Order: sequence, then C-alpha cells, then structure tokens
Amino acid sequence: MTATSTRTDSATGLRRVAALGTAVSAVVHGYLFLDGWSAVTVTGPLFALNAVAGVVIAVALIASAHWAWRFLAVGFNALSLAALALSHTPRGFFGLRESYWDIWQVMALVSESVGLFAAALALLAWWRGRR
Repeated sequence: MTATSTRTDSATGLRRVAALGTAVSAVVHGYLFLDGWSAVTVTGPLFALNAVAGVVIAVALIASAHWAWRFLAVGFNALSLAALALSHTPRGFFGLRESYWDIWQVMALVSESVGLFAAALALLAWWRGRR
C-alpha cells in the first residue's frame, strides 16, 4: 500500500463520517419540521431547508471526492451548530429561545459536531494532497 492510497482511503473514510453526521442532522431537522415546526414562521422553513440541504450534501460527499462538497459540509454543520447555540441564548434564534436540551437537540449537537470535525479533516486531507 502506498502513501497516496493510504491518504485516499483515510480521506474517503472521513468523507463517509462527515456524510453520516450531516445526514443525521438533516433527518433530525426533517423530523422536527414534520412534527410541527413547519408552523413556526422563520425557523420552520429553515428546518426544511436544513433537511434538504443536508441530504444533498451527505449524498454528494459519498458520491464525489470533489473538495467543494467537503467545504459545503463544513459550512452546513458549522451554521447548524451556530443556530443551535444561538437558540440557547437569552435573545434566541429568530425568536426561538430554548431553555433545555431534549434528545433531538443532543442528537443535532453530536451529529453536527462529528460532521463538522470529519468534513474539516477531509478538506484538510484534500488540501494536503494537492502538494
């Protein structure tokens, strides 16, 4: 096994982990949208957008080794985490203010953290492989 194939294998594994984290986040947001969040003015449509975008990015991460999908996965997971964090502040996120952590929020937190970390490492692996 050569160094190049080892790097490719590790980058593929990182892309798969990033895809899994991104997909779980998408499923969480899709479920919550269908479970009643669709009625919330701003946050509801954002949950739907998150669900669709997350599925597209996750599938693309598996199907393609292009760097852009890794970059989009980093942005998707970072923005999702930021929105979750803002929803737990006194000002909230577009009027949504959470005061506790339920299973869906914990699942989102964990999946988005894993997705962000793996996508960032996969992007770094791509960057290093360019040399």
